Amino acid sequence: MRRLLTLSLVLAFVSGCAHKDLGTKAGRTATNSEGDLKDIGSFRLSDPEGPKVVDQELESIPTEVNPLVEKWIAYFQGRGRPHMERYLARSTRYEKLMKKVLRDNGLPEDLFYIALIESGFSSRATSHASAVGYWQFIRGTGKRYGLDINAFVDERRDPVFATQAAAEYFKGLYSVFGSWYLAMASYNVGENRVKREVMNHYTRDFWELARKKRLPAETINYVPKFIAAKMIGKDPAKYGFDDIDYLPPIEFDHITVSQPVNLRQMAEKMNLNYEDFKALNPKFKGEVAILKGSDLILRIPPGTAEQSKVAATESFVSRVQFVADTGDTQTYRIRHGDTLSTVARRYRTTVAFLRDLNDLPRRKPLKVGMRIQVPDRTPLKDRSQSRSMVAKKSDAPKNTVTISSDGRYYIVQSGDSLFTIARKYATSVSELQRMNNIKRGRTLKVGMKLKVPTPGSSSAREVATEVAQSKKAKSKVHVVRRGENLSVIAAKYNVAVSDIKEKNKIRNPASLVVGARIVIPSEVNQ
Repeated sequence: MRRLLTLSLVLAFVSGCAHKDLGTKAGRTATNSEGDLKDIGSFRLSDPEGPKVVDQELESIPTEVNPLVEKWIAYFQGRGRPHMERYLARSTRYEKLMKKVLRDNGLPEDLFYIALIESGFSSRATSHASAVGYWQFIRGTGKRYGLDINAFVDERRDPVFATQAAAEYFKGLYSVFGSWYLAMASYNVGENRVKREVMNHYTRDFWELARKKRLPAETINYVPKFIAAKMIGKDPAKYGFDDIDYLPPIEFDHITVSQPVNLRQMAEKMNLNYEDFKALNPKFKGEVAILKGSDLILRIPPGTAEQSKVAATESFVSRVQFVADTGDTQTYRIRHGDTLSTVARRYRTTVAFLRDLNDLPRRKPLKVGMRIQVPDRTPLKDRSQSRSMVAKKSDAPKNTVTISSDGRYYIVQSGDSLFTIARKYATSVSELQRMNNIKRGRTLKVGMKLKVPTPGSSSAREVATEVAQSKKAKSKVHVVRRGENLSVIAAKYNVAVSDIKEKNKIRNPASLVVGARIVIPSEVNQ
């Protein structure tokens, strides 16, 4: 009884939950001596590993196999296999990094598999409860554990900062319950709920509480799901996962600059793929990386410090404004009668995603004329599109397949993946990667051209017919946007400025106005 009384007192000092905001407040607990979250300035595979923590209870988890654990193993081997394959493929990118953070905090490395069942190691994972990132923190709990969350930055999406915050939270939970199973259950449902059941039933045995159904069904399944994921993650081949295309581990150095930087421009100046570079700095919501205090710390590929400093200096921005990642979002202007629910339904997303994307607190009302970011896709049940949306639709390729002398090319559409394209053309993902020299983990962009196999049923005559038909295809029409000139437009469509001028009979390029419709010469006529 004395221990249970102590438990209730200690819980007063543990703040919040990754999924439940309990309304309590605490300072930046995950801090170093300077008051900032512990960060890893650089990370390389060659770095020496610190001492591992051996925890007797966690070491015994794989032996505690029961029907609930077997049910989850069977699920991951069956209906949930595609999910587990995807999670395992991503796991190798973050395993060494996250385990280092856990180890540096004196925690068992196996907590790494909590991130697997929470987010599948996706920085963009967002739940219906507005939990975000690798460890699925809601806004209140994330801020409580020192994570910056605002219109430009969301450190819940950063593998170092988010793991550090999760480590601090788990340290508090374990110190209270003295049981990793109860700590995990508390991470899922909130420590107050678990504390109440422990006090009422005089037990710290998670399995007993589960048998008595004293916790929500999701929480009862949470620990078995973790155990199943850990068992599979430690020995994938044993459970039939022996053909996984694993991602390479993340590695980085860092530089410090004193002005905001446009990450896309910086990546281009370094001849880096923007998506790969952004993956090193996922906490920034858009293209612009802003200062924290008087400095901006950017993660860079190992060994590129001098080149990065030059590129960053050439990519400084004087005016800080949100610039969405191209192909991800577009701007929507709130109209009379709009709510987040109607906008979310129109753009086939969730209210939680819109709140997170636009840093909208729950109580902040929408105002007519207010501009927010929404997914870059054609809206449902909305035929009266604004000029900016019409422009985007005009820019989209009208044909999904083009034929040229060196083969057939597919133009990537919104929602496409290598898997769906491979299935469409009766080939494999690896074959598409080989044909297009695509590295593992690279993200497809809308409008990107992929070389695809010519269907076996197509004869030479059919291919020739397709070429002839493509030559008759209508030219693209581009609607001029603010800040564009003929050089920008020509570069976008990979055509010559002179061809555009000739096609549109333009004598004075300075005469272009926003909203003007420019006919782009088709590729086959170049």
